[in-house]
Amino acid sequence: MVIAERAAITDKTILAVLLAESTAEVAEALTAALGVPADYAAEPAPIARDGRTDKPLTDAVGDQAPTVDATPADDEVAASPADEPQAEPAAKATRSRRPTGGAQVAAGGEPAAVLHTDGLWLSDGSRVELPDPVVHVGQVAELAYAHHIGYQLTPKFSEPGQIWITEDACITFGIDVEAISRRDRAKSLRQLTEGIDFVTLAVNEGWSLGGAGEDPNAHRLGTWTRVYREDKRGVMIALIPGMGAGPDEMPILADEPTPAQIARRLQLLADALRFPWKINAGVTAVDLMLQTRTKTWSPQEWKEVVFAPSTTSPPFGIGDVESDFDWSRTPTTEEDQCRYVHAYDRGGSYVAGIAGLELPIGDPVHHPDGAAFDAKTPGYWLAEIPETADWRMPYVLNPRGIQFTGPKWMATPTLERALALGYQPEILEAWTWPQHGRVLLGWYERFRDASSSLDTDDPDAQAARNQAKVIRTHGIGIIGSDEHLKGKTAYSPERRLHVLAKAKANIVYRLQQIGEKTGQWPLAVATDTVLYASNDPDPVTAWPGGPESFGRGFGQYKPEGSALLAEHLEHLNGRDYRGKRDLISAAEWCATLPTGADDDRSR
Repeated sequence: MVIAERAAITDKTILAVLLAESTAEVAEALTAALGVPADYAAEPAPIARDGRTDKPLTDAVGDQAPTVDATPADDEVAASPADEPQAEPAAKATRSRRPTGGAQVAAGGEPAAVLHTDGLWLSDGSRVELPDPVVHVGQVAELAYAHHIGYQLTPKFSEPGQIWITEDACITFGIDVEAISRRDRAKSLRQLTEGIDFVTLAVNEGWSLGGAGEDPNAHRLGTWTRVYREDKRGVMIALIPGMGAGPDEMPILADEPTPAQIARRLQLLADALRFPWKINAGVTAVDLMLQTRTKTWSPQEWKEVVFAPSTTSPPFGIGDVESDFDWSRTPTTEEDQCRYVHAYDRGGSYVAGIAGLELPIGDPVHHPDGAAFDAKTPGYWLAEIPETADWRMPYVLNPRGIQFTGPKWMATPTLERALALGYQPEILEAWTWPQHGRVLLGWYERFRDASSSLDTDDPDAQAARNQAKVIRTHGIGIIGSDEHLKGKTAYSPERRLHVLAKAKANIVYRLQQIGEKTGQWPLAVATDTVLYASNDPDPVTAWPGGPESFGRGFGQYKPEGSALLAEHLEHLNGRDYRGKRDLISAAEWCATLPTGADDDRSR
């Protein structure tokens, strides 16, 4: 006998062997113990799940983040909890045997391919002609195995391959795409695909469809369905007609891309985030939070402590203070002489402040008589709200100009900024989190890096960049959603409120800094958009802040739109701002500027 490798037998290995239901599963458990990162040694990446139904969490949709307008994820998808032994081998995209030197499997791979009527399109633009017609969904899954579709995250974790099926291909498979309801695409698809040959022929040949729901004998497909056999790893089948195609939902599909472009965009997104798109924006965002664990926490602690569902309800009325800015004022006599108004959008506003933000972990401590304020401690603070002392910019303690009749709750970043501005609100009561940390730092860094790397003139890269924005926006919204995440992994309304508060505080900081340095103050602020009056027609050179705050990076400002001030005065009335729809987009406005301004606009 030749002994090639030795490994300690752990409880996890023993459990995996005992639970194995096939020789493939036994092989996977033993090769995993030996550290062999080959086909049968990898596990799926963590997925946020509902502990009651064992289904993936649902999605949250919202243009402006923290508020949630959700579209449920398809319930045909089933997956296993993180850190448990898995019965499926990793995708072949990373197939390799470990040399004796102990080299690790490289992260990456091909996350998805797109099946069209003329063949299978890969991310490199190549098309694979199919020798035989596809007649059932099991054969579609086989394409993922044959062409090594899948995405490796770490030597032990990988995401299964995805095959996206175009509308034309769906029609050839007998799916009546014209009958899909826009109100509930997933439910409609389940009804339309139940019992069709494309599904039943696969089941007759031994294929299973994940997440049959209330009827385990149902043979149907949703927008996303896991298709698998006992001896093969599951493949995610995605039906493109079941997805939205709007720019706020699926930018990668918004401009009628070709199958090759869709595959390439999914590849660009996965490589930029080092994590593939999964089911919907909410699932992708939360699973990426679970994936970006810091070394100070074990995998079990990360999920069961750091991302355990919060049981602390936000105090009543905190939304009066912890909400987006919606403010305007009438121009001064001097500002009224200006010809233009320019609006600037703050890039990645909600996530920009996450890098240095201490976020709550676990349960808070109640201080019924108040407590000394500590800016490094996450908390809810009840305080009397002083009158605003500066009419030139929005009030951080009253972002919508509501008439308060009593004390209000606020989060730590808001109170910190109010104190820095010279206000002295009296703290009457508090809830503080003694355990806290920068638990979203890794998540933030993934999106920061993706936003930078995808910021090119390539339309596919721009589509992938916009898709990343959708993910991060939905992510901040869904962690505070009672409707879609309460009681589930990563639910934390207190983190959402602290992120929102930090974004608001950072906006006020920049407005005050610009005002004190230049004497220019905003005319309106709506969420992450700020407006300034100017006599300069070019919004780039008219930006009153310094070059360090201008650009496309997180926390920087870029032109969003412009208008003639005289035509915009009706929106600058001292109440909420409703003028964005009357702005001319920055691209359209700048296209009318003299070409000689190009040199100035390059800054």
